[in-house]
Amino acid sequence: MTATPTPRVTIKDVAARAGVSKGAVSLAFNHKPGLSEATRDRIFLAARELGWSPSLTARTLAGSRVDVVGLAVCRPARALGLEPWYMEFVSGVQSVLAEHSSSLLLRLVRNMDEEVGAQEAWWRGRQIGGSILVDFRADDPRVAMTQRLGMPVVAVGHPSLTGGLTSVWTDDATAVTEAVRYLAAMGHRRIARVGG
Repeated sequence: MTATPTPRVTIKDVAARAGVSKGAVSLAFNHKPGLSEATRDRIFLAARELGWSPSLTARTLAGSRVDVVGLAVCRPARALGLEPWYMEFVSGVQSVLAEHSSSLLLRLVRNMDEEVGAQEAWWRGRQIGGSILVDFRADDPRVAMTQRLGMPVVAVGHPSLTGGLTSVWTDDATAVTEAVRYLAAMGHRRIARVGG
């Protein structure tokens, strides 16, 4: 005997539960103006109670933004798990995206050509709304690719390598220099290096 599948919850069900139109549900989930906070909260509560969330496919087909951010990392899978920085980075990115009902599309690639191909396919296929780029090098081909495609990105790297892309980075050299100066000023003459 086979079980009868439970019918899928739709936007119409959420609207009926919240006592609003389907358009109001759409406004709420697309963070558009035109609803009171009380109505918005009622819609989100109804959606949670029913276990409903907007279909990524439907939003993409409707021309809405894609709430997925791409990240391609050129590392073997086994090595990635051994690099604490990357695991913390991915975890931090995902936690912020989750706060905005967005997701991270992560792919491990073998080389830069594969990454460029993946990023371009994601963007052209409307799988992502933008990307985070890491591990920059001189004359990085991703700079020209993102500019050609008009793809929004955040580059994690020094601006001297990121070709004018919006970038974030940590100035480790200054931090280490200040730490060593402080230790030397305290009278320490031997300083051990501890690396990750």
